[in-house]
Amino acid sequence: MSTLMDNGNTVSAELDAAVIEELREAFESGELVLFVGGGISAAAGLPTWRQLVDLLVERVREQVGDEVMTAEVASLARSQRYSEALAAAEHALGAAEFNAFVEDALDDEGLEPPRIALAIAALRDRLRAVLTTNLNHLLERAFGPEWGTMWRVTDEVAWRRRFILKLHGTLKEPGSWVFARDRFLASIADPDVRRSLTAVLSNCPVLFIGFGRADGNLDEMLSDIHALSGRSPPPRFVIVPSASLTPLRRATLVDMGFALLPYDTSDGSHDQALAILERVSAPRPRGAPHRSRSIVPPPIPDLELPPSSSPLGFPSYDLPPDSAAYDDTVTMPGALDSPRRERVSEPPASPIEVFFSYSESNRELRDKLETHLAILKRKGVIRGWHDGEIGAGEERDRALAEHLETAKVILLLISADFLASDFCYDVEMQKAIERHERGEARVIPVILDACDWEGAPFGRLASLPRGGRPVTSWVNQSEAFTDIAKGIRKQVEQLTQNPP
Repeated sequence: MSTLMDNGNTVSAELDAAVIEELREAFESGELVLFVGGGISAAAGLPTWRQLVDLLVERVREQVGDEVMTAEVASLARSQRYSEALAAAEHALGAAEFNAFVEDALDDEGLEPPRIALAIAALRDRLRAVLTTNLNHLLERAFGPEWGTMWRVTDEVAWRRRFILKLHGTLKEPGSWVFARDRFLASIADPDVRRSLTAVLSNCPVLFIGFGRADGNLDEMLSDIHALSGRSPPPRFVIVPSASLTPLRRATLVDMGFALLPYDTSDGSHDQALAILERVSAPRPRGAPHRSRSIVPPPIPDLELPPSSSPLGFPSYDLPPDSAAYDDTVTMPGALDSPRRERVSEPPASPIEVFFSYSESNRELRDKLETHLAILKRKGVIRGWHDGEIGAGEERDRALAEHLETAKVILLLISADFLASDFCYDVEMQKAIERHERGEARVIPVILDACDWEGAPFGRLASLPRGGRPVTSWVNQSEAFTDIAKGIRKQVEQLTQNPP
């Protein structure tokens, strides 16, 4: 039997290895989102969408006896328009009969989670979230009670961690089922919900697994994800059977920016998909080098966050203390019992200047943010600058222009007052964006208060706190500033490794 990455084409084999390394770095970042398809259910012996529709065709024929209705469902099934076929079957059978039949056909009670579900669950300490089209409970059972489950898209997805989001609903709640694409699009039509989903998909790498030829709506789904991912999306990977990649599908996915990891299923198994996951999660040998331009910058030693900014039980983007998210090797669940010190790399030879652009009405919040950056300043990693640093007798406009021109990191502290300020918006922000686009500086929007900022020139940039959740909406603002401090630290690390 062929093994993973057996490939007569050396160039293709090297490309596959490069994609796996990039996926591995995304996994090690702790921000990877998994998108799990119906292959998980099929591996447990449950019907695929095609098989379910075929069963429904027979059910309609037996219960309704209307050949026109039966032919409609069968025709949609043959065209692989499964969501429409399900809707037609529901119309023919009636909601009560349809719901009872589907619930019985897809019930996983008494079934053990398959190997692929367990392999995915073994990654959970470093995953951010899981999205799935499965109605059943196989993934919840594999992940265990530590992971919450949602079956409606809400604005929580922008800041919550360690959850399974069931996009098609959950089996025991027929009212939650979303089979038709138009119903799914309607479920995310609310601006806050769509903004939250976009925030995750435009900032977090995504891995698709468990999809194949039986998923007739895969192309539409990937197209929807592509549309929600913004102009400069993070890496997106697809582990998919080679037989499912027609030339057109392969070209389309590559054009949309998806990195493909095809695997052979000629022996009837999906063992090579498991082998890819094993390679991605395997511990690195101690001292093994990372690529020079890693997605996740290497840590800076001995730089800890101040005790006052430690998360207090509800951090949006921190894994719990037993997580392996910041360790140098992957540890399977339960193997790490104590928290690890947060560290970042040796400070640069000269501090990186961080420019604060803010409205005077937000001075208090700016001061709090500066306090949370104190350790970076004490270690000589950064040097903060804002108009409060202008000395007596200095010309204010000249000082602002000079520092705005030389700072390597520019923080835009966003609020309604910032957007309303001609100087903040038309002068400082515009200059910052120009330097960012020339690659001379990193611009980081920091969302202080709720306001309509997405349409601004900086709206396409990744914001802090992650997901664009405003600082003032957090119950404990120290948690928000901790998240911001960590995000700034990562940007500084990247600059020390790859200066502009």
